[in-house]
Amino acid sequence: MVAELEWPRFLMAFETGASQAEGSVGDSFSNPAQHVPCWVAEHAPRVRHIATGFDGARGMDTLTFQQRVVEAYSVIFAQLETGAVVHPVRFWAFLPGIHDDLSAGLDRYMAFNAGRYGAFAVHLDHPSSFGRSVPTASAVGIEGDYFQLHCLAAEAPGVPIENPRQVSAYHYSRRFGPIPPCFARATLLTCGGAPLLIVGGTASVVGEESRHIGDLHGQTQETFRNLASVVAAASGRTLREDACPDDIRSLLSSFRELRVYCTDFVHRTSIAATVGAMFSSECRIEWLRAALCRSELLIEIEGLAFPRPHS
Repeated sequence: MVAELEWPRFLMAFETGASQAEGSVGDSFSNPAQHVPCWVAEHAPRVRHIATGFDGARGMDTLTFQQRVVEAYSVIFAQLETGAVVHPVRFWAFLPGIHDDLSAGLDRYMAFNAGRYGAFAVHLDHPSSFGRSVPTASAVGIEGDYFQLHCLAAEAPGVPIENPRQVSAYHYSRRFGPIPPCFARATLLTCGGAPLLIVGGTASVVGEESRHIGDLHGQTQETFRNLASVVAAASGRTLREDACPDDIRSLLSSFRELRVYCTDFVHRTSIAATVGAMFSSECRIEWLRAALCRSELLIEIEGLAFPRPHS
């Protein structure tokens, strides 16, 4: 179904059902701009999936691109007001030329962050409410010229979950852009009486610093630790910095869906066995190639987990 709203002609909201949202699983990479993860379609109609976008992104100057991003989020928020499932819990953004230089020390990801921050500041009334209300998200770079934004909404609001090992994204210093990113590390929902954790894009970042530059294995292991820390936080625990691999693997066993973004096909070949060994055999793994939000990062993982309550 396509719903045209009272916005500029280049922006429309597309609402997909189970038969329309596509996914690709297996050994090959697929274009991330074409779909959200497989599990989104499989959870319909419990959740609501809305997408919008605009063409010509790479030819826009900084202010024009920021404004288009604000309008894209505004289209999503307006569309949510038309139904019963109104609470955004997860966003995916696909940015053409994510690291393109827009002058004045800004790249396209920084411009996107400014637009996103502004949109949420309006939608949530004030940035002070981010810690209570902002959903989880990921933003990756793609080829082409079409910016695409996907939103997943639920009947009840989710609970934002932060990673104690990381600075909250909306508190990043200006070294990462004049306006910080705006997302929670994860969102906790209740599904059939059980906790459901939607984990956003997670990479080798501790505090706000990228770790293990140029070291794919080190980045992968740090990413595992961050994923485990988010699961622990959702269960009311704190992952110890000296936690052993078995403790990390135990926390990661709660994942049932993964999407692994790699910057190069060779990275997937190098770490497939490592990733498979750290997660349950019941966990489905989807692999995609994309540029990541920081040029030095080689791998990013998101997913869906069912954390066990801490007794």
